[in-house]
Amino acid sequence: MEALEIEAIQDAVPGVYTGLIPPVLSHVLQQRLPASFLALGARRGAEPVGVAIAERREASDTAGLLALTVSEPERRQGVGRALFGEIETALRQTGTRAIGAEYLGGADPDTVEAAFLKACGFGKPRHGIQIWGGSTGLHPEMPWVYRLRLPDVFAVRPFTTLTTQEYEEVRQGEGVWYTPDYSPFADENLIDKERSLLLRYGGAVVGWMIFEPFDTRTMLFKTMFVHPRHQRMGRGIALAAEGGRRLIRDPAFSEWLLFVEARNADMVRFLARHVSCPGVQKEVLWRTVKLL
Repeated sequence: MEALEIEAIQDAVPGVYTGLIPPVLSHVLQQRLPASFLALGARRGAEPVGVAIAERREASDTAGLLALTVSEPERRQGVGRALFGEIETALRQTGTRAIGAEYLGGADPDTVEAAFLKACGFGKPRHGIQIWGGSTGLHPEMPWVYRLRLPDVFAVRPFTTLTTQEYEEVRQGEGVWYTPDYSPFADENLIDKERSLLLRYGGAVVGWMIFEPFDTRTMLFKTMFVHPRHQRMGRGIALAAEGGRRLIRDPAFSEWLLFVEARNADMVRFLARHVSCPGVQKEVLWRTVKLL
């Protein structure tokens, strides 16, 4: 067996590593790597056998492990540990004090991924995000999608109708009437502005339903938010229902995904009561951290 060689990836990910990049990071293959990214590749001779990508977070001494993939024949050969060790060393040299990682699993956090991260020194996983998904054809199992309607005093329009003045007003509202987690402008270049929705009341923007294509047939319900003064009246769920009805009629997409933070207890309860049904899949994104 040839010796393992680990190389820093500069500027752009070489094509030989394409098959090792997770689909969720496919966009990094189409551009130069951001300055905040740290990427390493592992080879045996000319054969790529692993890749690791981390991102240093702006204005913070933390980083996130975005990917660590090892080819099937090379697993349990120490390639993953070697890649992580190099990433860890490089991050320490930049002043990074902690690195976080996420992985998908079921209700039980004890998976192969969890065992690997624990062996690398990460802490106990905690419940991060619930991921729900299914076919748009499941709507008969969810009658609330058709039953819930917004009163006529609300107007739902495409995100493309957002004016320059409204853009600035919503921007200025971040940290005032909504938290950064619910910003409609996160990764703005990736969202589908034609299908994403704005909610207006009295002519002012008071909410949004942001859609982002996940793949060629799956639409992600990315961010849904309604101004606090309207939340207790069920306007958020009614806005989600409006988005659902439009997606059902859209021939371009046959599948949907929905992410919800575990700390959003109200939405978690709603999904368990009104979305959970045969045919709907549910996964959990687990989170863990290692201090450097």
